[in-house]
Amino acid sequence: MKIVAFKTRKPKPYNYKPLFYDKKKEEMEKRLRQYTDPAEAGSERLRMRIRDNWRVRDASNRSLSGKTFVIYILIAFALLYFIFFY
Repeated sequence: MKIVAFKTRKPKPYNYKPLFYDKKKEEMEKRLRQYTDPAEAGSERLRMRIRDNWRVRDASNRSLSGKTFVIYILIAFALLYFIFFY
C-alpha cells in the first residue's frame, strides 16, 4: 500500500504556438506580386530582369575573385621575401 503525504498535480499542457517571420520570404513574395502580371508578357519581362541581375552579379563576382587572387599572390611573395631574404 502506498501512503502519500500530498497529492502531486499533473503537468500543465504546453500550448505554445510559435510565430515565425521570415523577412526574406516576405520581401520575395512582395516583389513577386509587384512584378507578376497575369499576361505572359509580364512573366517574360520578369525572367529578363532576373537574368540581367544574375549577369551583373556574376560579372561582379568574377572581378572580385580576380582581385582577391592578385592580393593573395602579393601576400605570398611578401612572406617568401621576408622568410628568405630578411
